[in-house]
Amino acid sequence: MIQTPALLRSMTMTTAIALALSACGAANSPTAPIEAVAPTPLPDGGCSNRVAGHKNAYFGDLHIHTSDSFDAYFFNSINGPREAYRFAKGEVAGLPSGDADPNTATRQIQLDRPLDFTAVTDHAEYLGEFSTICEAGGALPSGVNPACNLIGQNTRRNINALVNGDTPFATQVLLTGLTVLPLPRIAWQNQIRITDEENQPCTFTTLHGYEYTSQKTGQMLHRNVLFLGDALPADVFGSEQITDLLIDNNTNDEWRLFDHLRDHCVEADGCRALTIPHSANLSDGRMFLPPDPQTGLPVGRDGLTLTRSDAQLRADMDRSIEIHQHKGNSECAAGLEGPYLQGEEDACTFELAKSVCTGLPTDPPVCARYCSGDPGRDPPFCGLRQQPTYAVAPCQTVGPNGGSGPSVNCTAPLDMVRNALAEGLRVKQELGGINPYQMGFIGSSDTHNGVAGYVDEVGWGGHGGVLDDEPSDQLGLWSCDNAREDPHDPAACSNRQFLDRARAFNPGGLAGVWAEQNTRGDIWNAVHRGETFATSGPRMRIRSFASWDPLPGDICQRLARGDDLIDQGLRGARMGGALPPAPPGRTAPQIAVWAMQDAGGRNPGAPLQRLDLVKGYIDAARQPKVQVFSGIARTSEPVQLPSTRDCSLAVGRHPEQLCAVWSDSDFASSRDAFYYARAVEIPSCRWSERLCQSQPVDCSRIDPANGEFAADSGLRGFEGCCAVSGEPGRFRGTRTFNTIEERAWASPIWYDASATR
Repeated sequence: MIQTPALLRSMTMTTAIALALSACGAANSPTAPIEAVAPTPLPDGGCSNRVAGHKNAYFGDLHIHTSDSFDAYFFNSINGPREAYRFAKGEVAGLPSGDADPNTATRQIQLDRPLDFTAVTDHAEYLGEFSTICEAGGALPSGVNPACNLIGQNTRRNINALVNGDTPFATQVLLTGLTVLPLPRIAWQNQIRITDEENQPCTFTTLHGYEYTSQKTGQMLHRNVLFLGDALPADVFGSEQITDLLIDNNTNDEWRLFDHLRDHCVEADGCRALTIPHSANLSDGRMFLPPDPQTGLPVGRDGLTLTRSDAQLRADMDRSIEIHQHKGNSECAAGLEGPYLQGEEDACTFELAKSVCTGLPTDPPVCARYCSGDPGRDPPFCGLRQQPTYAVAPCQTVGPNGGSGPSVNCTAPLDMVRNALAEGLRVKQELGGINPYQMGFIGSSDTHNGVAGYVDEVGWGGHGGVLDDEPSDQLGLWSCDNAREDPHDPAACSNRQFLDRARAFNPGGLAGVWAEQNTRGDIWNAVHRGETFATSGPRMRIRSFASWDPLPGDICQRLARGDDLIDQGLRGARMGGALPPAPPGRTAPQIAVWAMQDAGGRNPGAPLQRLDLVKGYIDAARQPKVQVFSGIARTSEPVQLPSTRDCSLAVGRHPEQLCAVWSDSDFASSRDAFYYARAVEIPSCRWSERLCQSQPVDCSRIDPANGEFAADSGLRGFEGCCAVSGEPGRFRGTRTFNTIEERAWASPIWYDASATR
């Protein structure tokens, strides 16, 4: 009997609710309180490698989804929270493969070096519910419950709708109904126990956290919640509440989270939390709203003008922002400079998962600088077409609750963090001293495979379980509107298009912190104060310091050693900090920047190409602006691309370290500003290029009839290595060559003009 989609959804909903109720009452369901485990105590006197006045660089991943997340469970049910922590420590993890079996490990992976710290941040929404329901509280193995298998198939087939927020009403009823069940509290308590058990102070730090995932109308308003210690709320707080079935509106979603944490994580009780927004690049203009021309302020709670108290609340909670992850880079984007960028810059083509530059005639004029029509040298986004992730139009209007448009999937200049930080200076100006966007930087993975820190470009196997486990999933494949049609036959395939959505993704980044020792308190406090840095994956180190005084001649050596310059008596500001008032006679700060390449693990690290300095400021007309000073330090060697044959690097004599002392010749003491540094490696092959070079891909062998490699060629699934043009009978392929310049970003240093008045 063939079921219609509506009937299937109805059956799925009914069966799942029945399973949920039975699971909650099953004798073997973990409904009893889970015995708490005392966290491993810190050794007396601190860690043995702790040196007063000295800080170490630690690397971690603060954005990890496991089988306790409702979506990850149906992509890869293998790795739970404990497996995620063990993988981060260096143990082997399993991954599934094949389109229909997310429950069997058929691949094994392992980090080349353990991480220093990790936080499992599963979606608070329906936390642990599907794993508990589908496995009857542990009585069944994953993959044997037929109703859950149907839910999984439907979820995987409609992943675009899930990303877009276009949830069918029947599914919405099911999901909203699940919010009344006690399962998330049980799963959270279980995660607390595992997180405490896996914590090893001084060696490997685990932090408690979860993700608050508001995605109504497709506007990603996502934040990770990170707790300081083991004084924790009894439950997680998700964006889906039972009232949302009647009022599906995201106008107050961030304020609901902030209010909840303020009320339920009370510092007097020992609980402290911070939030880390991420995926601003996919928020359709929602994460950072533009100013109203009349007030100079964005809208806030209830759609009214942002107030001082709410601006302070947001500033207290949003302490760092995830600037790079699996679903793209959020620093800046070609074509989204807005009114902010002064001058030109060529570094904003890096890993754009959502781009207004597509290589089409409708692109903004600036895109012609990047999309030349030559697939051998154009950035990957110039040839990508698949929505909803990329190939989008600029937002003409921006607002909460789906108010951005005219396209429901548009993107805006304030989706880019650099512009948003500059806009924060304007908000501070209007509110008399409160900047809700004063944040540090981190990177992380956003893996949905439970594999923390799996960010190497070499041999990367995806972050979405069975969704991106094979070359055709990762690089793209032809598809029809009707699943029963034949995508290999253009004549028998309606609306045939090449689906290459996963090719815009990347392995993700890492969070770096400068801290005295590897403990929960030290790591969390570094994130809170912004003494952090983000990387696009490599374990590069970057550090900056600003001072009004002339910097000592050995400043580069001190930064490299990890010296705490404030403790050593230098007057100034660390990364994430604010410059103290200028002493008499000082007219501009000096900023020292130091960076070092990844030393390498299984694969060698790449040397550095240059250091950039980015300045955000308020101009004479009281408008926020951004200026980029490229190459304040750079290699003296010519920079060349890697080999088109085997991806070997043109290492030459490029430096392992770069350092510079830079002074702002245009500094205006009466106007607020911020400064952050960026270190850029020499070019290397992107993960997709490495995958293409794993096979003898010859794009001239593309079949003119259907734009594919022959089934017996051994290359079927590698069509995404070619730019395929033409029409049935005239298809032709041209080999692409995709390279990247991996990078690291230091958290901004801030200048408060009011402090000098």
